[in-house]
Amino acid sequence: MMFDQKDEDQPTYAILRQRVIDLATERGPDKTICPSEVAKTFGSYWRDLMPRVHQVAEQLCAERKLTFEKGGVSHGQNRPSGNYRLRIVLDDQDD
Repeated sequence: MMFDQKDEDQPTYAILRQRVIDLATERGPDKTICPSEVAKTFGSYWRDLMPRVHQVAEQLCAERKLTFEKGGVSHGQNRPSGNYRLRIVLDDQDD
């Protein structure tokens, strides 16, 4: 098995989604988070969670709750190639 824990012990999509939102909100709109920071909060099997964290990030960016950032440049809802970071979008920023 790929994970060092049972599949049923893995965080659900909803839990991953909430963790991304919570960490990005804590960091605030002036700073970013790395997707690996989210995965690492679940322990030693964090690398195995990265594909799921990327899926969550893509969905949250599509919903305009987050933006993709790379090299200090916002990519909005378009995931850049390679490494990226995530920035929370506050509701009042939509205006």
